[in-house]
Amino acid sequence: MTSRLFSAVVGAFLVLGSGAEVGAQPGRTAPVFDTWSVDCASTGVCFSSSLTRNQSVWVDLRIVRDWQADALPLLRLTTNTVLPQTGTLRFDVDGQTIESLPIEQLREIQPTVSSPAGFRPLGGEGFWYPTGAVTLALLEALQTGTELTIHMPDETGVDTLSVTVPLQGLKSGLLWLDNRQNRTGTVSAIVSPGTDPAVNAPHALPLMAPEELPAEVSAIWHANRLCSTIDPTIFASLNAVRVPLDDGASLYIIPCGAPSAYNSPYVAIYAGKDGAARQVHVARMSENGPIATDLIYNALWIPADLQLISYFKGSGVGECGLWNRWVWNGTGLVLLEEASRKTCDGTEPDLSNWSNTWPLKSTPK
Repeated sequence: MTSRLFSAVVGAFLVLGSGAEVGAQPGRTAPVFDTWSVDCASTGVCFSSSLTRNQSVWVDLRIVRDWQADALPLLRLTTNTVLPQTGTLRFDVDGQTIESLPIEQLREIQPTVSSPAGFRPLGGEGFWYPTGAVTLALLEALQTGTELTIHMPDETGVDTLSVTVPLQGLKSGLLWLDNRQNRTGTVSAIVSPGTDPAVNAPHALPLMAPEELPAEVSAIWHANRLCSTIDPTIFASLNAVRVPLDDGASLYIIPCGAPSAYNSPYVAIYAGKDGAARQVHVARMSENGPIATDLIYNALWIPADLQLISYFKGSGVGECGLWNRWVWNGTGLVLLEEASRKTCDGTEPDLSNWSNTWPLKSTPK
């Protein structure tokens, strides 16, 4: 064993967290409030969304907010139906019309809305709602209502398609966003704004191209496996990030080669404030005990907790595979939790029921 590999293995073992020292951790899946789900991307942009289907037509309504202190909430509507070039979208809350917008106007404003880095829209035809005071007024109406009905012209422009979105859970989802982004009690909170000044939310910075990597980081990336064998356009879509650390250093979470059918491999590289870089290995459990690895699959960085998630899917559904959670402790990534499921049976994924392989359950005395 070379000295470099030996050091990596020892380092990964040293950052293997003890189950007794780990407090309560966030869930393995993002929270859901009634029909509203919430989550954040690796950059720190967060959203609350509800996907509603009316027969063959579905609508995804999404409230999106970036991490910057002055970032305003954005509202995006996506549907799988083809909308005509003309006509009107109407929004009713509890039977009262809140807004009617010509589709032509919606199409015109799209280039003026800056989509937050890290936001990945669903397929289908999507529109950003007019930003600023108009969005804030609609959000206020949505918080006090019980249902939102969206009326859309069909492809012919003659008939109207209506989809009703339940609003129960929306306010809890927006409060989760405020809390997650440290906005609760500030002037920028969506729910019950306070008087404290707005602050930047926990965040990481997106990396859109390999050319954005510092020379020392790039050298490690190129020398590691076949990491750099990846199309630049694919790199841009894989949510690579640079995590600014308190001491002026940075942690890079970057793709390592082209993704497979279900999984995208990543590596973590630490760069000190002096520019010197090193690869970060992580601990993982095997049948014979802990091992060190350099690959993190389908990586998700959680800025608010300085945690890194890996979710290796054994199938396209994702109901089987391996799931890991590490936390950055200032020098390395500590293994907090690992779970797995070996049975690939096509059922709905439920990571909360996966068997823990770390922390190990203590045996009865």
